[in-house]
Amino acid sequence: MADAVKHLGKTGKLSLSLLLAAALSFGGCSNPVSDGNNGGGSNKTSANTTEEAEPPNSGGQASENSGSNSDGQAPESSNPNSDGHPSDGQSQGSSTPDGTFDFSQALDLKKPNPAAGELPRILFVGNSHTFSNDLPAIFSEVAAAMGHPSDVQELTEGYYTLTQYADNTDELGAALEQKLTGEHWDFVFLQENTNDAFAFAEENMLPAAAALDEKIRGAGGQTALLMTWTPKDGASIFTPEQVQAVLAQNLIQVSSQLNSLLVPGGVAFMRCMEQCPDIGLWAEDGMHPSLEGSYLAACLAYAVIFQETPVGCSYTADIDAGTAARLQEVAAGFLAQ
Repeated sequence: MADAVKHLGKTGKLSLSLLLAAALSFGGCSNPVSDGNNGGGSNKTSANTTEEAEPPNSGGQASENSGSNSDGQAPESSNPNSDGHPSDGQSQGSSTPDGTFDFSQALDLKKPNPAAGELPRILFVGNSHTFSNDLPAIFSEVAAAMGHPSDVQELTEGYYTLTQYADNTDELGAALEQKLTGEHWDFVFLQENTNDAFAFAEENMLPAAAALDEKIRGAGGQTALLMTWTPKDGASIFTPEQVQAVLAQNLIQVSSQLNSLLVPGGVAFMRCMEQCPDIGLWAEDGMHPSLEGSYLAACLAYAVIFQETPVGCSYTADIDAGTAARLQEVAAGFLAQ
C-alpha cells in the first residue's frame, strides 16, 4: 500500500487524497484555538472559542491545503526519504510482502539526548487530534503522577497543518515563531494534519517539519513527531490497516530524515486493537480519539520523553483503573523493544 502511494504520480495522488477526504466528510467538530499552559493540567486557556464545522478531511486541515500545492498541482510522491537511510537510533520500519505495515515489529525509537531533566518545558503543536480530550493536559497529569512535573503548553487549532505553523505570515505561525524565538523549550511535539501525513509527506510535511525543527533546535529543544491514527473504518476503498501503514511509514521516514524523536501513536492504536479489542479508541465521529485513545497517546508520549514505563501510573483521566492499566501496558511495550 505504501509503495503504491509512492508511485501514484500527480493525478493519482490527488485522487487518493480526495478519496480520503470524501470518506471523512461526515465528520465535524468544535475547533477552538488553544494557546495554553498545562503546567499542572489545570491552567489551560483558550484564545478563540469559535465553533465551525470541519471541511471534509481526515485530520482537521483547512480546505485550501487538501490536495494541492500553491500552484494548484498535486505533488508526485509521498515518500520523504525514498533513497535515504535512517539516522542513528531511528528505525525505518518495514512492510510485509503484501505491502502493509507490520505493526508488531520492533521500532528502534530514538531516545532523548539530552535526557529530560527537572521540570522540562514542553510544547504541543497540532490540531484537533491534539486538543481533543486535551491530550497535553493528560500528558502533564501522567508525568506529574509519575514524579516528573513539567511545564506543558500547547498551540493548537482545528484544520491546521505544519505548513501553516511554519509560515510566520500566518497568525498561528507567527505565534509559534514568537514562542520558539522568545522562549526555551526542552521538547516540542509536532502533530501533522492527517491528509498531509498520508498523501503529501514529502511535499508538505517534510519541509515544514524541517523548518520547524530548525527553530526548535534554536530554542534549545528537541522535536518529537506525534504520529496520528487512521480513521476507525479506514477511508473509501482503504482499510484502517492500509491507511495506518502509509501514515506509519511516512512519519518514520520523516523523523529519520530529521533525526527527531517519534511518538508512534497510530502504531499503538493498531497494537491496542489487536491486544485489547474491547477498548474503544475513537470518538463517535470515527476520526478523533476517544478519551481512551488520548490517554494511550499521552502514556506513549510519556514513555518516549522520559524513557520510563507508565505502568502503575495513578492518574487515569477518569478511565476505569483496569482499562487504564491495559493502555499503560500497550504504551510500555514500545520501551521493551
